[in-house]
Amino acid sequence: MMNPLSEHGEILFAFSSTSSAIQAEQQLLAAGLPVGVMPLPSSIRAGCGICLRLPGAVAGKAQAVLRAQGIYEYALYLRHVQDGVSTYTPLEGDAR
Repeated sequence: MMNPLSEHGEILFAFSSTSSAIQAEQQLLAAGLPVGVMPLPSSIRAGCGICLRLPGAVAGKAQAVLRAQGIYEYALYLRHVQDGVSTYTPLEGDAR
């Protein structure tokens, strides 16, 4: 079955606490996933101030890793870039 997020460029994982974001980053890195940490974009009002950025192609695997580690408190956003400007759309089916 194809991952519906794989067609997207980048997915952001926003967390309610910094400790959850750091724990999630450690678990995703341990699983060998390409994860980056970045400041939470100002257009996203929920979250702790940092978020994790992953390619859409691995977003489903990232969610599985986080679930296996008992990490459920995050929201997913799709990053759109047009004319050099990024916008972020909340995705349905996030963990919250």
